[in-house]
Amino acid sequence: MPQETPAGWYPAPHANNEQRYWDGQRWLEGQPAPAQTAPTSPTVQQAAPAMAPPVAPPEQTAPYRPQGAAQASPSRNLAVAALVLGIVAFLTGLVPVLGLLLAIAAVVVAICALIKKQPKGLAIVGLALGSVALLTGIIVLGAGAGADDPDSSSTAASETESNEPTSSESAPAEATEAPAPETPEPEPAAAEAPAEAGTIESPVPQPYVAKGFLGGDKYSLTARIVDANANALVEQYNMFNSDAPAGFKYVVAELTMTGIDPDGVEPSLASYDLSLATPEGNRYDSEYITFSEGMSSMNDGPTLYPGSVFTGYTAYIVPEGAQSFLLYDNGNYIAV
Repeated sequence: MPQETPAGWYPAPHANNEQRYWDGQRWLEGQPAPAQTAPTSPTVQQAAPAMAPPVAPPEQTAPYRPQGAAQASPSRNLAVAALVLGIVAFLTGLVPVLGLLLAIAAVVVAICALIKKQPKGLAIVGLALGSVALLTGIIVLGAGAGADDPDSSSTAASETESNEPTSSESAPAEATEAPAPETPEPEPAAAEAPAEAGTIESPVPQPYVAKGFLGGDKYSLTARIVDANANALVEQYNMFNSDAPAGFKYVVAELTMTGIDPDGVEPSLASYDLSLATPEGNRYDSEYITFSEGMSSMNDGPTLYPGSVFTGYTAYIVPEGAQSFLLYDNGNYIAV
């Protein structure tokens, strides 16, 4: 009967004499060797057990992996947030204040994502969209402030003129006491300053010259109302045109546009820029409809260069009771 080797740590013949654990019947794989091993008996040297096929411990179902080897996937919350904010800021870039705030948030979050080494592609796209929206918001804010400056300067000028003393008030009191050979004729009253053009009370006359966001003349435009109660007319144009909502009606206007900008201008710009306004100050944007044959929509016009002219049509939906109209563009009311 062969002598059985007791369980313990021995040099394994099948593993280049590396220290492995023998459980009395087989070698156990994947167990770390102890720092020091001592013989089981000081006087008797135990022989290594015979070579046995390596068998994994019953409870071990996967190869041994050192603790901490698995790594969590890197977070990408900031990068995704930067991309979403960049897209929203880009789409709302022309909205004053809101687009600017969203653009700043997109840029800040994108920079934080890059610092924290989150997915670079998402962060860079969010940063680029946020930067474009930031530049657009600054331009829109500056254009709005520039449009308000003429009003404030004219108001300040009128206040300064009203505060200036008249010649009769500045004359010494003694001069009025001296007898005058003749009674001076009263001076004619100064004519009142004309009302500022571009308001509802004093709209800009036609032809109206539109300005660009960054200054400079874009185009000249004249307009007339074709039909102020055009529900039936719009239905005749095309049977697929949508009906006006209850209590509202269509108004069809004819616009004649002359190019001024050397870089060219699209007639569709007039459709987007111009709103139809009522004397109460309510404004209504243009509506897309299909016109009849021979009537071109402003959206279908060619690029206009200085001197070239295009006449097209556009439609608006307004309350049924509205009968008097103005056009509105960039803070100015325009006579129709």
